Amino acid sequence: MGSNKKKLVVAFPALDDGRKQKIEDHVSARGYQAVFCKDQETALSEAADAEIVFGMNAALATAGDGIKWVCTPSAGVDHFLNVLKGKDIILSNSSGAYGLTIAEHIVMVTLEAMRRRPEYVNLVRERIWEHDLPISSIHGARITFVGTGDIGKEAAIRLKAFGPKSMTGVNRRGQNPDQLFDRIVTLDEIEKVLPETDLLVLSLPSTPQTMGLLTEERLRMLPAGAFLVNVGRGNVLDQEALERILREGKLGGAALDVFEKEPLDPNSSLWDCPRLVLTTHVAGNWTLPYTVDRIVDMFLADFDNFCENRPLNNRVDMTAGY
Repeated sequence: MGSNKKKLVVAFPALDDGRKQKIEDHVSARGYQAVFCKDQETALSEAADAEIVFGMNAALATAGDGIKWVCTPSAGVDHFLNVLKGKDIILSNSSGAYGLTIAEHIVMVTLEAMRRRPEYVNLVRERIWEHDLPISSIHGARITFVGTGDIGKEAAIRLKAFGPKSMTGVNRRGQNPDQLFDRIVTLDEIEKVLPETDLLVLSLPSTPQTMGLLTEERLRMLPAGAFLVNVGRGNVLDQEALERILREGKLGGAALDVFEKEPLDPNSSLWDCPRLVLTTHVAGNWTLPYTVDRIVDMFLADFDNFCENRPLNNRVDMTAGY
């Protein structure tokens, strides 16, 4: 690398040649050279004299003394917080890129759970002609969104089209983004709305305020036949308690894409838990091209902000944890 070039290390495996070229062309115009790394060992070595890092491995954040900004292509940043605590390094994330794909996932698994899709799949596999399992509907349902950021907003937009009875948002600040929700309550008031919730959608990050939020006591406040979807972080709810309640038949169903420990143990009893739609942390994966395009565009927008000494759009609040 020429001595007059500053270094950007990119360790983002979802990038194809076209997206790499887009990044290279963009940053080169501002005097940077992008170094694309195929593995973490190479990335750690290259980051030793880098100024900017674009990657998910938290170890990259402190791999060089000259690093000024780290951007992760993920939305969650909990694995970065302790590493960067007290350091003069800017951290940004890619929150805002995942809302569309995760919202579609929420619609999919909600319909699967409410319309008993897993049970019908099993019936078809056994060649049993059954067609009268009782189902539920999003239409007329009271939906509570715990988390009203990008994911919660995108999910609310789509679920509203099904004609729910009400949509309640739960967040830390008590604000109603884009006036999408019929009412807003704070996290401290969550117990007020749980007994009035037919569908609970969780899209929270992992922070000290959200870890363990949905205790067994709170899960049991949901009405009989209610549904739960979690696409945020697995540690926001008591996973064992949820399984007990599902096996008791109190809830209509649940859909989990995230778990307390990942990957889920092959011997876990969750794999065959009744009324549970289980997916392997794929709701916000990089397999949808739109998502990767958004991540790249958001990074390049903040790259320009960084170069111009402007505030970054996606800068993480290290105190809040997102």
